[in-house]
Amino acid sequence: MVDRPRAVVVAAALLGLALLAACGLSGPSGPTPTPAAPENGVLAVSAAEWRFQPSRIVLRQGEQVRIELRNDGAILHDLKIEDLSADGIQSQSSGPLSGHEGELFVGAEPGKEGTLVFTPTGTGAFTYYCTIPQHRQLGMKGVMVVE
Repeated sequence: MVDRPRAVVVAAALLGLALLAACGLSGPSGPTPTPAAPENGVLAVSAAEWRFQPSRIVLRQGEQVRIELRNDGAILHDLKIEDLSADGIQSQSSGPLSGHEGELFVGAEPGKEGTLVFTPTGTGAFTYYCTIPQHRQLGMKGVMVVE
């Protein structure tokens, strides 16, 4: 005799696993995103609730980059790069947020854009994130690799 409620739960679990496999997920958080690199020195980054797109960026040491942060969300977002050494830092935020002098920071109001221009002088992997309280914890972070 088959226990129907248990059989339904098992069938639903198997169906869910089959759907995950069909979608190509490699784990609970999905596949590792392909890193984005600047095109002609410009890199577009989208911010929205609770993500950055792209979430992985690759830059070259000594090559100037212009990050154009577009806020596609409904609330204020920003982007701060932690611990990266850089020269020629220029930041133009839209809205009330601004970084300290020499800080790799740019902010953007909903539907607006901010720009951050700099030349990385160090190499390694660096975290970038939104500094608005709780946004980083909700997933607004990424990795920037400078080669």
